Amino acid sequence: MASLLAVIGILNGCNVVRIFPGQPSPPTLDITQTDIKNYAKTVLKIESQRKIAYQKIEQIMGDRPPEIVCDRPNTLKQLPTDAQKVAVEFCNYSKKIAQESGLTSSQFNQMTEKAQKDETLKKQIQNAMIQVRQAK
Repeated sequence: MASLLAVIGILNGCNVVRIFPGQPSPPTLDITQTDIKNYAKTVLKIESQRKIAYQKIEQIMGDRPPEIVCDRPNTLKQLPTDAQKVAVEFCNYSKKIAQESGLTSSQFNQMTEKAQKDETLKKQIQNAMIQVRQAK
């Protein structure tokens, strides 16, 4: 489940998961500093819940869970029923938080994808996450 939402994985080299399935990415995205800050806040909110969901699924399974991807139902179906419920709740929560972030689903997905390939954006997001944490 380390990849469950692995948006945080952008920053740690894991596979990144789209929160909003089926949302096409716009051809280009002008990313502002506000977008980066909103994205960073969203990732941090989601990550705390990802850890909790991971622990619950690990307890249910008695072992490390396989990769779970919110927009790939077959990865959820491989889990025991109780673990599926935890994963679906987490995916729904993540989607809600992302939608409330001030970014559209397309922007969020595109930023996720772009950060995988763009070291500059990745570092900007990392720095924004540090700033958000220090502001608490």
